[in-house]
Amino acid sequence: MNRIKSLRLEHDMSQRALAAKIGCSQKSIDYWEKGLSEPTAGFICALADCFACSTDYLLGREDDFGVVRIEGELSEREKELLRRFSSLAEPQREELFNYAEFLTMKNRS
Repeated sequence: MNRIKSLRLEHDMSQRALAAKIGCSQKSIDYWEKGLSEPTAGFICALADCFACSTDYLLGREDDFGVVRIEGELSEREKELLRRFSSLAEPQREELFNYAEFLTMKNRS
């Protein structure tokens, strides 16, 4: 559930504010972000509503482009690239996306 922290920070929310918004304890948010426990289905739905994203995105099954992937479809290197991408702030994501477009265009010529 490493996307919870990323989304919370993108929305400029404290753990306490997020907990109040979805009806759980701040300690639960902390545990989820650290991977010490996982939210129940009800809290996953509440988180998705709070962040206006899909439950698949929260669970790591959907990438930033809305593509749902089955775990076995990506190589370890591709998964690592997506993890690194998801940890970037929006300006750096845009930079990386622009660079990927550049490399794609360069590869076509």
